[in-house]
Amino acid sequence: MKKLLFFIVLITNLFGITQNDVYNLYKKGDYKNTCLKGMWILNQFKHDDNYQSIVALSCVKVDMLNTAIRITKTMNHTPIGRHNASYISSLFLNKKLLLQLVYDNIDISNLSLPKSEHPLSIVFENVSHHNFSKIDNTYIIEYNGKKYILSPYKNDKFIIKILKNNKLISKHIYW
Repeated sequence: MKKLLFFIVLITNLFGITQNDVYNLYKKGDYKNTCLKGMWILNQFKHDDNYQSIVALSCVKVDMLNTAIRITKTMNHTPIGRHNASYISSLFLNKKLLLQLVYDNIDISNLSLPKSEHPLSIVFENVSHHNFSKIDNTYIIEYNGKKYILSPYKNDKFIIKILKNNKLISKHIYW
């Protein structure tokens, strides 16, 4: 454990990443670097749910859900930390169940999870309530003027494409 702590302190000093650097990246909307650089110094702030929430939610914004879920293990010191950890855990469960739906054809119609405006939640909610059309192994959902297309992607992944007026506005790849 001492070696790990020494390594983390060494890396932090080598790269010069500070908590303020991470906060500034977040304020600028640079969520990918907030996630990546925030992870470098995460152990120094394992009792700071606000810091952990900023890093974890940034990871969610850039579809790095596997990284975000690792952070939630210690987000239990404040109501906001517990809330954010539950939100991220719910998205992670959405992801895992949608992966099983796409590759194993499991029935998710009897499942209910907390709802949000995250693409994983929107797709899960609509598929679990049979609000979709299906072509082969692709699910098509119409929601709030957008089309969400869930389909398998290479190497046991899946993709959610979001279209508005038949133009691709974003895509999210999960594994």
